[in-house]
This record gives sequence, C-alpha cells and structure tokens, in this order.
Amino acid sequence: MKRGFYLKLALDGMKKNKRLYIPYLLTCAGMVMMFYILYGLAMSPLMETMRGGNTMGLVLMLGTWVILLFSLLFLLYTNSFLARRRNKEFGLYNILGMNKRNLSRILLWETLLCALFSIGAGLAGGILLSKLAELFLLHMAGEQADFALRIVPKGILAAILFYGAIFAVLMVISLARLHISRPLDLLKSEAAGEKPPKANWLFALAGVIILGVAYYLAVTIESPLTAVTLFFAAVLMVIVATYLLFIAGSVALCKLLQKKKGYYYKPNHFVSVSSMAFRMKRNGAGLAAICILATMVLVMLSSTSCLYFGGDDALRGSYPYDVMTVAGFNAPADCTPEVQNQLEEIIQRTADGHAQNSVLYSVLDTSGSFEDGVLDPGGFDRRVVSSSASALEAVRSVCILPLSDYNRLAGTNRTLAPGEALLWSSNQKYDFDTFAVKGCRTLQIREQLDSLPIRIANSAVLATTYFVIVPDWTDYCAEVSAYVTGLGSDMITADTEMFACFDLPGLSEAEQCEIQDKVSDAAQDVRDPGWRYFSTASLADNRSDFFSTYGSLFFLGIILSIVFIAAAALIIYYKQLSEGYEDQSRFGVMQKVGMTKKEIRRAVNSQVITVFFAPLALAGVHLAFAFPFVQKIVRLFGVFNTRLLILTSIICFLAFALFYVFVYRRTAKAYYSIVSDTTPRQ
Repeated sequence: MKRGFYLKLALDGMKKNKRLYIPYLLTCAGMVMMFYILYGLAMSPLMETMRGGNTMGLVLMLGTWVILLFSLLFLLYTNSFLARRRNKEFGLYNILGMNKRNLSRILLWETLLCALFSIGAGLAGGILLSKLAELFLLHMAGEQADFALRIVPKGILAAILFYGAIFAVLMVISLARLHISRPLDLLKSEAAGEKPPKANWLFALAGVIILGVAYYLAVTIESPLTAVTLFFAAVLMVIVATYLLFIAGSVALCKLLQKKKGYYYKPNHFVSVSSMAFRMKRNGAGLAAICILATMVLVMLSSTSCLYFGGDDALRGSYPYDVMTVAGFNAPADCTPEVQNQLEEIIQRTADGHAQNSVLYSVLDTSGSFEDGVLDPGGFDRRVVSSSASALEAVRSVCILPLSDYNRLAGTNRTLAPGEALLWSSNQKYDFDTFAVKGCRTLQIREQLDSLPIRIANSAVLATTYFVIVPDWTDYCAEVSAYVTGLGSDMITADTEMFACFDLPGLSEAEQCEIQDKVSDAAQDVRDPGWRYFSTASLADNRSDFFSTYGSLFFLGIILSIVFIAAAALIIYYKQLSEGYEDQSRFGVMQKVGMTKKEIRRAVNSQVITVFFAPLALAGVHLAFAFPFVQKIVRLFGVFNTRLLILTSIICFLAFALFYVFVYRRTAKAYYSIVSDTTPRQ
C-alpha cells in the first residue's frame, strides 16, 4: 500500500464525521487549555510573592487534578459515541478485505491526530489566554498585576504527559473493542437497539429511597461539622439515585405513557415514546450524566460566588475590630491592672487619638467535651477529634471573664457572690442552672445574658462558646489552670490572655497596618517575664489573605463550571445526533406512509421536551435540597449571609437554564435535520 494510505483513510473518516469530531476536538482542546491555565497559575512565580499565594496555589493545583480526572472519565464516555458511529464504516472495511491489523492502524492514526490537535490547540489557547486569566484572578484577589506574558514549561510538559496518557488509554480501549468484535456485528451495530433494563420498578424504587435518604440528611443535619463529614456521602447517594431514576425510572415512565391511550396514540407522541422505550438504558445514563454535571455547576458556582461576594462580611466576622491585640501570660496572677494600664497607654499613644470603640479585658480560654453542665477538658483526644463529627459537636469552648471587666465595658454595676456567675452562650440556649469545669468548684448561674459588651468572632459562633463571668476571677482561673495543667496534655490548654481591641475609622488600610506595627513594637518594650507572648492582627493586614483564598475558589469554580458546561453540551449534542441517525430510517418509513415534515417536527419536539428538560428540573430539585448543606459549609468559611446564598443560587440556576434552552434549540434543529432527511446516511 502507498505510504500515508492509513493516514488518508483516518483523515477521510474524520472529515466525513465532522459533525461528531469537530465538537469532540474542540472540547478536548478546551480541557487541555483549562488544565494549562490552572497549572501555569499554580506554578507561577507570582504565587511566591503575593500575600495568600501559597493558599491560592494549592487551590489551583487541586483544580488541575479535578480537571484531569474529569477529562479521563468524560473522554472515556464520549469515545463510545465516536466508536458507535465508526463501527459500520470499520465493518465495511473488514468485509472488503481489511483485517483487524489494518483497522488498528487507522484507529492509531485517528487517535494520534486527535491527540496532536487537542494538545497543540489546547496549549496554544492556554498560552494565549493565560495572561487574561491571570489578570482576572489577581483582580478578584485584590492584587496588582503586570503585563508580562509568562510561559510555564512545566505546564506544557505536564499537559503533554497527562493528556498523552489519556489518549493512550483511549487507544487501548478502542483496539480492544475492535479485536473482540466480529465484522457483521460492526456492520449492524448502528441499527442495534437496546433492550429495556430488567427489574425497572425495583431499580426505580431503590433510586427513590436512596434519593430520599440523601435529601433527609440534607434537611435535618444542623451542625456544620457534621454537614462537612456527610456531604460527600450524600453526593455519592445522589449520583447513584440519579442514575437509577433516569435509567430505570425513565423506562417505567415510557411504559406508563404507553398505557395512556389518549396520550400515546397521537402522531407527535407515538413515535417518540415508542422509540425512547427501546433505548432508555443508554439514554437514561446520558440524561443522568447531564443532570449530575448541571448540579455540580449549580452547587459550585452558587457557593463560590457567595463566598466571594460575601467576603467582606466574612472578613469582618473573623476580625470584629480593625486591630486586635492579645497578650498571653504564664498564670492568671500575672494578668494585673498594671499590665492593663500599660496596654491602654500604648494604644492611646501609638494610635494618635484615632482609636475608637476600644475594649480591654482579661480572659481564661479553655475547651473540652461538655455534658450535663460539666466541662471535661480531658474528655476527648486527637483520635476522636479527627475521626468523629459527633465528638466535635460535644466540644465547647469556654471563656472566663472577670466581673470587673464586664461591668466596665457594659457600663453596669452588677454584683455576684463567690460561687455565682453570669453566662452567655454563642449560638444556643444554655439548659443548666450550674456550670463547672471538672476538678473545680461548681458555679451557680445567676443569669443568662442576652448579649456581651464585646464583639465576638465568627469562630466563637460556629463552635458553641460559653462566656462565664465570675467575681473572683484570679482564684477561680487558678483552679482551672492547675487542673488542666495536671492533665499533662499538649492538646488541651488553659490560656490566660488579655485582649486590647479597637477600631480605626477614617484611616486607610496602609495607615491601619502602620499603627498595628507600632502597637506591636511598643508592647515588646514593656514585656516582662510574666508575658508568654504578644501578637497583633488587623482586618487590613488579613484582607489580601482572605480575598486570595475566596477569589481563587471563585476563579476555580468558574473554570470548572466552564469545563462541566462544555461537557454537558457535548453529551447533549451527541445524544441528539446518535438518536437522530438511529431514528432516521424510522421517520423515513413514517414519511412514506404519509407523515408530514410538520408532524415530524412536532414528534421531535415531543421527544426532546419529554426527556430533555428532566435533567434540568431534577438538577433544580437537587440544588434546593443541597442548599442546607451548602449553607452550613459556607458558614464554616465565615459567610452567614443566607439571603446572599439564596440570591446567588437563583441567579446561577436562571443563567444555566438560559444556556440549557439555547443548547436545546440548537440540538433539536440538528436532530430534526437528520430525521427529516429521507435519504439514509451512508
């Protein structure tokens, strides 16, 4: 044979099937492009110099692995569509004298051409668009960018190696499929229908039950920590249930529709329902994949956009004051009024009169498992915390405050007898009349407070925190500290601290950071041996870290959503084309017996609408039931704005629905153009 004969056959076959190959190649190139962009940004020198760059780099690198895994699964899935369309052609080649070795060479050239185009075009697009992606990412993170185009050789090499390996896997599977098939089977594979799966009602019932359990978990779990633990289990249950419902439930639906004579025996319903009933096993799997991809896009976009646009609220929740300082002491006795006066003088001097809403108070901070009004600091260990969400739910943080500090900050003159206390709980009512730390005396709760005269960080709200206010603070804290120290655990501590916090309204972030540094330097000058540590934090100083994290998550959500949306669109397109080619002969017969093109269009619309919008509708239901899960997870990131999460969820669903309708209109036209052609496709 002439040199290049198999290459010519491969090119000719791809050209004849350009309706299938062009979207496939563009999608593959798009995945390579997204992989290079994420990998290039993660490995960029910018990540080493910008604040929060390490966290951003980790988030982006995680995204590259997600895209790689998805690329493998998706290309395995779509490769079966291409193989099904080429089987008839290969069967004809085989009958005309080509053996399987010759056909393997054609497949080898096709796979090589696809790999070369996908990787080459993807890298070219990635290099060209990487700067735009970098500018967009840095804008969301609030960082300044230059205009230098950076090419990442490691990203190019990684794309070639990883996607080359994926195409090699596709090649091996295609060759294996070819070598175990018979020529006659290849020739008739396109006309072969699929039998409805057995035990449809049993599978459909199982899908309903599994989905019901997943939904029940979503709406009943109250703890954010438990929600995170069970989220992935619920996701797996939803995926399994979705496949069962679309594969088995869709067949059951077709059978029900066939029993309704008033609906079934109409030209626009009869053809669509009867043809769907024999292909729903494969059709249902495609619809389930579309539904799952749509749900992933909706959940990912709504949550990451809520985090990004709610970033200011989350930042203020984590840093309730513009500047927060904390001094740690060896013992409660070291936390004296003299030290308090020193810190107050430092703030007034370094803030130059700009400090407002100042609060200064002492506290002993500890934690442990809590039951029946008793805190047990030694009641849990590292193994329990790392493996059990229920153990974490039993953990309480306790802050013990002096009554004198409370009265000064609240402007009150309350009195308590020894053994009495006031108590405030961060996120649930305290159900006991007493409070005790194991090994220490029991306190009688005189009153539960509705509020505190200090602002509390979101972390204290997420993990239930008790603020206990006592009159004899030094003596009681010495008891608690002695007991906790006697446990000999590095994990459980009782920290004696003094907080000095204040706002700096009207000052720029740079000026606020400057005052923060001055406070830190001045405090180092007055430290004595009783001080264990001194640290400062400010909202301005941590803004970059916050928005680099939330911005990178939102950026990753956008990138992955684009990939998943493109994959869903390609699945929809292939589904319509493959069914169009299968239905072409059926509609040809219908036209010969008198069915008009108008009736064909009505039948097409009936079939497409019947099944096409089911994934969108179910994805909307999934999103609604996933909302409690998502709400609790974003609370862990410090965003408590439920209204914002509802708004982002609605906007994301409406935007995706518009895209879905656009794809529906385009693919319905492609399907109609195929089935309305009375000449069978060769």
